[in-house]
Amino acid sequence: MNIPRRRAIPFTLALLALPAAIGHAQNAPDPARVAAARRVLDTSGSVDVMLAAIRANLPAQRAANPSLPDEFWSRFEARLTQDAPQLVDSIALVYARNFTERELNDLVAFYHSPTGRRFRELQPRLVTESAAIGQRWGARIGFEIGSSLRPK
Repeated sequence: MNIPRRRAIPFTLALLALPAAIGHAQNAPDPARVAAARRVLDTSGSVDVMLAAIRANLPAQRAANPSLPDEFWSRFEARLTQDAPQLVDSIALVYARNFTERELNDLVAFYHSPTGRRFRELQPRLVTESAAIGQRWGARIGFEIGSSLRPK
């Protein structure tokens, strides 16, 4: 699927919203599981990592969408913070549907352990370095395929 650059952000945001929309259509999980899932998200820092990844991608999105004014990007970044609780609510439902309450409590215990705290501490770096590796990997594959399609 080839999506024009000017439509990349709305398309990406629509994809991000899709799981939440699907989640509302399904039965709501037990409130205790949802609460445990929120504790996992809070303790693990998962949402913070997601928001950091989105923020890290903003310069590339700005470059890909030069017609959008600076005001758009300022408001977009402000809304990331403002609307983060809605993101947590939606993701907590996903966790609550996929884990038992005991498993969620076990995850909270893990993130309170020395290894879990270390993982949370390193997670932003792991995500950043992994994303850079993925970008280089994808660029290499794209270059190789592009080269193979050029007439010789």
